[in-house]
Amino acid sequence: MAYLVLARKYRPTTFSEVVGQEHVTRTLANAFASERVHHAFLFCGPRGVGKTTLARILGKALNCELGVSAEPCGKCSACTSIANGSSVDYYEMDGASNRGIDAIRELTEAVRYQPAVLRKKVYVIDEVHMLTTEAFNALLKTLEEPPPHVTFVLATTEPHKVPVTILSRCQRYDFKLVPSARLHAHLTRVFAAEGLDAEPAALSLIVRESGGSARDALSLSDQVISFVGAKAIKETDVADVLGVADRALTRSIVSALATGDAAAALAAAERAVERGVDEVQLARAIVRYLRDLAVLQAAPGATTLIEGSDDERRELATEAGQLDRARVTQMFERMLRACDDLGKTMQPRLALDLALIDVATTEPLVPLGDLIERLGDMERRLGGGGGGGGGGGARTAPSRPAAPPAAPPRGVRTEGTDRPAPHGPPATTERVPERIAPPPRPAAPPPADISDRTTERVPERIAPPPPPSSSIVVETAAASADPNARWNAVLDALEAKRRFATLGHYQHARVLAWSAEAIELGFAADYAMGEMAREADQVEAVRQTLREVTGKPIAVTVRLLTAAESAATVGKSTVEDAKAKAHAERQRREHEARNHPMTRLVLDTFGAQIKEIKTDV
Repeated sequence: MAYLVLARKYRPTTFSEVVGQEHVTRTLANAFASERVHHAFLFCGPRGVGKTTLARILGKALNCELGVSAEPCGKCSACTSIANGSSVDYYEMDGASNRGIDAIRELTEAVRYQPAVLRKKVYVIDEVHMLTTEAFNALLKTLEEPPPHVTFVLATTEPHKVPVTILSRCQRYDFKLVPSARLHAHLTRVFAAEGLDAEPAALSLIVRESGGSARDALSLSDQVISFVGAKAIKETDVADVLGVADRALTRSIVSALATGDAAAALAAAERAVERGVDEVQLARAIVRYLRDLAVLQAAPGATTLIEGSDDERRELATEAGQLDRARVTQMFERMLRACDDLGKTMQPRLALDLALIDVATTEPLVPLGDLIERLGDMERRLGGGGGGGGGGGARTAPSRPAAPPAAPPRGVRTEGTDRPAPHGPPATTERVPERIAPPPRPAAPPPADISDRTTERVPERIAPPPPPSSSIVVETAAASADPNARWNAVLDALEAKRRFATLGHYQHARVLAWSAEAIELGFAADYAMGEMAREADQVEAVRQTLREVTGKPIAVTVRLLTAAESAATVGKSTVEDAKAKAHAERQRREHEARNHPMTRLVLDTFGAQIKEIKTDV
């Protein structure tokens, strides 16, 4: 007698024997009990979960000689003929090979005739989604109003390809993948019935590789039994036959990765590849193992979420308690990315080796709370001048005498002197370039603390009425002989006279020469409004202001500089000098920020890089 494979030998014969589809079998059993059996059924679900098997059981239940029942006897001529495929009134069609309209026309013609032997005709169309649009349309009328002696059962793995006009005429039942625990118990019963001895870990590996398909699990079992023979089936035997990584091999790799032993991880991977384990399958086994560890770390009591025997779950729980949770999560994320890369590359072995090296040599993550505490300790040590002795708590920096606030740039007004500056680092703001500071003037008393420094902004130039000329002469007389300092006094006077247009131009002017009788001013070649600044009314305004400031008439000469003269670094204008000072100050602050001990500590701790430094200059 020919050998009968396990998937056919142990095919369920009643609704109660179907594994893992109680939501379907219970509904059908109740329908038979209440005599509310539909004339068309649509069985949807993945491969190997019992769609065709349940269709045969349905045919037996409708035609059993003992009567219509949810539990057919399986021994009468009707049940046996349906089981062995010899019944003339039970038809199983393959939708992939009979997908045309001609096959459906023959079916609709045959439907009209009464059954030859059985009580009802049963038509089972497997992979019904393969039918053409025309074939579906030809089936619509018959499927909606079939003769009372006909029942249709449609089966498909892709219900989204079935037209809605067909779906609306059928009772739909969605089959699920068989849970691992149920499938493990089913294999245990089959192996016991066959008189075979198998380790629970071996059955768990078969279940894991079957992917929830009962037929696949029995087919793999046939393959393993042929390999082992009469001996007891071990997990290593299953791994060798199926070319997958067993739990012991996966555990050794994960342990090596967790301890940073890249050499041990690579050696274990080499042994696996020599045994014929596919690199992608090995990476997936590692990811699945890390997932189990993460689940047990997050929910120690959720052992039902872990596939495997009780011994395997206990070993996993022990290992989960020994490893750091952040480390397990880090390894899982990196190996998951490696799985994606392995599926795309033409050199999977090289990609796997580099992924194992990367995971093993990666520094463990530092918990954020510990890192903040370390940074706080470092900040306190730096603030205390180094050492760690003395009493606990943060030290208070010694108080310093408040320095007088710097004079604001020309054309900048200060407001809100009663409001303290906001806490935290100053925001980055643009400032009007300050000119060379004029001679010191009497100023209001400085604020009590440096934190009371006022916020600066650029408003409209509104200044108090111009002071008498005599006071200006006194101030310039007290000033140094520096031409830039004296020129700042002239610009002050222009601002006081509210000659803002002239002031806007001559802030860009360079003092080329200044004597008791004449002054020579120049505009850089790249100053776009140089010609406008040389207009007669602008020059006259400067001449009058010079006379008010110095107390005597001074001739004014204004010209445009050549490119070579403009490139000279001496005799810069007020705006150019302010920009140069701001640039130097910005560089100084960036240098301090880059080399600050706290910055270096953060960069070294996180392995980061500075992308941009913003200053308030």
